[in-house]
Amino acid sequence: MDLLGALLSAAVLGFFAGAVLSLLRRDLGYATSLVASVLLLVSAVGALAWGSFTGLAWGGPLGEPESLGLDGLSAFFALATSIVWIATSAYSLAYDDRSSPSLAFCYALTLGSIALLVTSSDLLVFLIGWETMTLASYGMILQARGRSDRVFSAAFVFLAFGEASTLLVVVAVAGLRVMSGSFAEVPVAVAGATASVVFLAGLIGFGLKMGVAPFHMSEWLPIAHSSAPSNASAVLSSTLTLAGAYGLFRVLSLLPSPPPLWWGAVMLGIGAISVLLGALFAAVSEHTKGLPAYSTIENNGLILVALGIALIARADGLTDLYVFALFAAFYQALAHAIAKTALFLSAGYIEHSTHTFDLNSTQGRAKDADRAARLGTIAATLSLAAAPPLAGFVSEWMVLEALFQSYRFSPEWVQFVGLLSGAAVALAAGLILVAMVKFLGFSFLWKPKPSATRTRARGLAGPIGAVGAVVLGIGVGAPWLIRFIAPTVASFAQGPVVAPVGGLLSVPDGWSILSGSPFGILSPPVVPLGIAAGAAVAFGYYLFGGRSPTRRVDPWMAGSPPGRDGETYTSFGYSTGIRIMMRSVLETREVRTGTGVGDPDAATPPFAYNVDLEVLDVFKIFYDGLVRTGDAVSSALKSGVMSGRLGRYLAYILVVTLAVVIYVAAAA
Repeated sequence: MDLLGALLSAAVLGFFAGAVLSLLRRDLGYATSLVASVLLLVSAVGALAWGSFTGLAWGGPLGEPESLGLDGLSAFFALATSIVWIATSAYSLAYDDRSSPSLAFCYALTLGSIALLVTSSDLLVFLIGWETMTLASYGMILQARGRSDRVFSAAFVFLAFGEASTLLVVVAVAGLRVMSGSFAEVPVAVAGATASVVFLAGLIGFGLKMGVAPFHMSEWLPIAHSSAPSNASAVLSSTLTLAGAYGLFRVLSLLPSPPPLWWGAVMLGIGAISVLLGALFAAVSEHTKGLPAYSTIENNGLILVALGIALIARADGLTDLYVFALFAAFYQALAHAIAKTALFLSAGYIEHSTHTFDLNSTQGRAKDADRAARLGTIAATLSLAAAPPLAGFVSEWMVLEALFQSYRFSPEWVQFVGLLSGAAVALAAGLILVAMVKFLGFSFLWKPKPSATRTRARGLAGPIGAVGAVVLGIGVGAPWLIRFIAPTVASFAQGPVVAPVGGLLSVPDGWSILSGSPFGILSPPVVPLGIAAGAAVAFGYYLFGGRSPTRRVDPWMAGSPPGRDGETYTSFGYSTGIRIMMRSVLETREVRTGTGVGDPDAATPPFAYNVDLEVLDVFKIFYDGLVRTGDAVSSALKSGVMSGRLGRYLAYILVVTLAVVIYVAAAA
């Protein structure tokens, strides 16, 4: 075992050691997780820089060798998760002020299980890490504050979806085992119906963990992530969903290539729907953690969009587009994980400062936050809104550039899918901008009420600011980062690749990202230089161009005197237009409440009642109907089969036995 292998083994074991030590002292567990995260970061950087390596190795229970190690693909996800965990572990040292060590224990166990599944070279070890991750994350959600019945309900929904995900992942792993004859993570050479079964099981199973459509609305991801403690929410949204993305990438890298054309088309369609619906529900969310949770759905949808374009391009023989779309998918995964970490940590900071998660109640009371927290939150929200020169701007540009080239696909129906997907992603870009402006504006930029009582949450600001700086750094340095992760794309593609990086005119070689001729070229390092030049001109005009008097007037409040209670512009009012325009999806309804003047049901003037908007969510209605149907079927089976009559039980056993005998005879 070389030095990098020893560091990797120490990192994985360190997380589990942190779980044990947290039972003695919470801060000891978080500190151990912080050290293990640093070791994992060093190991990942080493794997990307110098190649694959193996750490701890042992003989498996089935006689197959098992080990921990990193190749180009797993090293990328280890890099992303370790950056997130360094920030969340440092944040947790000041955030978790509970008397119980349970949160710290579940936190370290979650990190250790994700590290185990990412670094495993065997699919059995992967499954162990996957299930441990689900159970440990369930424990983290149970540590949330609030009404115990609501906390348990959110955790139970998470566990139900998590176990459904595990069952489908087991099907995918079993299919790979049948095709390869081993649980080792080795590529499969023979295509067939089994490969399609593995693809569908993996897409749905890992997609459940990523929270993509149609399993996200009003269900596990927004509920669980908004209910969990903020450090747990950051881990869930940034790295647990990233573990789902890793599983999907890993399974696809093992399946035969080129894939069938419909694989990419299905993934592209699911991703586009997820992007649009995630952005829509984020735009109308009023919860400081619910809004980022829906944004996670949107960003994970972008990963699927880029990956779908890559699979279609691979099937269609478009090598340049295939490689560019893969780089877009990986870069999007990294940009989202880091920016979303800052946003969830910021939500915890806001809650500590204002004692609320409601954007309508925050009203800028976190504005006097520590500068690091404020700047980090600004960087994260602007990145998720795709503002230059941040990482989210580069990743969304890459995804859109890949979509623009969908006209090159040979089947016209696939071109049509690409056209619709491009329209959905473009619309989502506007909706997510609304969401991020709302989050930032009503939390840190709104002028706070003079009477509001505010307390700084000291000790939490540093990690937020540091993550914001990373978001800026990987945005400006995107061309060099893309070159650095070239081994990741090569590992997935099972062959050498050339990073889509070059130069243009006076821009030095290596400063620009090339999406393929005759399409666009973006130079992320030049963008901040252009912004700085424009700002210098504006600042010079401000200094030497003279100052004009500022005119101030009272805002118009529909004829009412400004400043009255109830007349303050709210976060809900900011999104009301979207609720009304998208009422067919959001199931928006008007609820009229009488004010005591006249009869609300009669033809009375508008001032006789108040009109509130209620969002019911068409997806929740669907799931509620599904639950009622399941209850009805269960009740029918209970009364019909499990009635307590011995004759029915014997008949049931005989029918099942006969079915098994017929199946075995037919198979033989």
